[in-house]
Amino acid sequence: MSDGLPVAVATPLRCGAAALMIVLAAAGCSSAPAHETSAHAAATAPALTGSLDDWQAAICRDDVTTVSETRHTVEGSTCVPHDGDGVVNFDRFESEPSMSSMLSWQPSVYVAHAVVDDRPLAIWTPSGEASDLEPLTRYGFTLAAYESPTLSRPTAELPATVPSGDIEVIPPNAYGYVVVQTAGGDTQCLVDTTYVGCETEGTNWQQHLDGSGPYHGVRINADGTGSWVDGNLGAAAPQTLGDRTYRALGWTIVSSPAGMRFTNDRTGHGAIVSAAKVQTF
Repeated sequence: MSDGLPVAVATPLRCGAAALMIVLAAAGCSSAPAHETSAHAAATAPALTGSLDDWQAAICRDDVTTVSETRHTVEGSTCVPHDGDGVVNFDRFESEPSMSSMLSWQPSVYVAHAVVDDRPLAIWTPSGEASDLEPLTRYGFTLAAYESPTLSRPTAELPATVPSGDIEVIPPNAYGYVVVQTAGGDTQCLVDTTYVGCETEGTNWQQHLDGSGPYHGVRINADGTGSWVDGNLGAAAPQTLGDRTYRALGWTIVSSPAGMRFTNDRTGHGAIVSAAKVQTF
């Protein structure tokens, strides 16, 4: 069952500096110290045993795997776990930053992380079910979960914006999502069917609790909840928005000099995003 990934060597694998640590902690997400792995814990982590074939056999329901569509991967495969619910991804990345850049935009994941052939390997489930990955513990993996710090909700929810006039529909790019930015280019957002992820180089968004500086990324879910993230969007060729209304992948976007307002067409929730602040509704 090693389609899409080379089989690991049979001898114990060389793990990274924190092979069993949570992925986003590796990216320096110090705002959630309870999830970070200490240097002592990393130094005493047991060596992993088995191979990729062993790990897939322990997790996957059968020998059917498909090519992973995870962004930023070098190689990857996906299978259905034993309970038949959701998926488990086996993704290898070019580097730790490229891995955290993708995984940090997930609202909550369980992950097992190692280095195979000098490249990071993340075995993870976007459904957040730890039981899918528990068989890996027999090979020395420790499962970790991460949830980005949540955005504070306003005391009174803002009404959804009702678009007026012509609405320009933005089609998805070749990767299935839409990338937009403000006229000034100070805020860039990736629009997907279930969330909007935005980033800015500004310094006005929420500060990390450890005083290391502000967050530069934010994820807005379709229900109006959100979380601060450190990962980079990694998206190219954004469309610069004018002072008008747009629609993309189930979201209505009202752009103005004050920023961009994203309203999910199904739920009526979303957020107003600018370099100055992020306000969910």
